[in-house]
Amino acid sequence: MTERLTDADIETALAALQSWRRDGDALIKDVPITDDNFGWLSEAVTNEAETLGHHPDIQRTADGVRFSLTTHEAGGVSPRDVELAARIDQILSGGARDRG
Repeated sequence: MTERLTDADIETALAALQSWRRDGDALIKDVPITDDNFGWLSEAVTNEAETLGHHPDIQRTADGVRFSLTTHEAGGVSPRDVELAARIDQILSGGARDRG
């Protein structure tokens, strides 16, 4: 079973992540994007998630996209969520290449 992070571990992880926040048992990031960027961004994030064996919730919002990361089998935030959040940040900064 995947390890659930403690509240202190989550706060430490959030300090190192850009514009992520905790909402209950999930890490959340809202990103303002234009409609024409949604497709490539969601595909790039999905490809990164697959390399981790993880599945983020990617939602279109009025202003862009919302990423929600939680590990259901752990019942909350796990190290995989933190790793995927960091990889999403790399994608957003142009520092990662789509593996698809």
